[in-house]
Amino acid sequence: MKSNLLIITALYLLFALPLSIMDWKKFRISLPALLLGSIALISCRFVFPLMPVIPEIKNICFALVSSFLLYFSARVLTGEGLGFGDVFFGMYSAIFTGFYMNLIATVFAALLGVLHYLAMALIQRHKKKQVIHRPIFAIPFVPFITAGSLLSVVLFAFIARF
Repeated sequence: MKSNLLIITALYLLFALPLSIMDWKKFRISLPALLLGSIALISCRFVFPLMPVIPEIKNICFALVSSFLLYFSARVLTGEGLGFGDVFFGMYSAIFTGFYMNLIATVFAALLGVLHYLAMALIQRHKKKQVIHRPIFAIPFVPFITAGSLLSVVLFAFIARF
């Protein structure tokens, strides 16, 4: 079980880290690479299952649907602050984490994104030496989705030990 999780995590990181770096630098991600990663991750989830096949299929389907609804709703509510790349990457991370861990991963991603935004606002305020009511800068969200997914998997693996 642990080796299966390590293999799936390594495959997830193989695609997630380059896409996170790409989003950090260009605010864009490669959708063909994301599609290839999704196909590889789904295939790997059935070659190295973390649970029996039928619950695995249900888990992935619920995770995909909930992730799409969650990130697409966030996209609509933020006035397209999240791009479709973030929505699709959220679905990719849902394939990796599964339904329950995906909800926790999304909370972690949002918290990490807010902490980063606040830190950047403080830095901008300190540099300009004036009160800035609304800092103007964009932050990429894919790196925070990656970090949130990893944190949720580590948290669940740690809890499962006890």
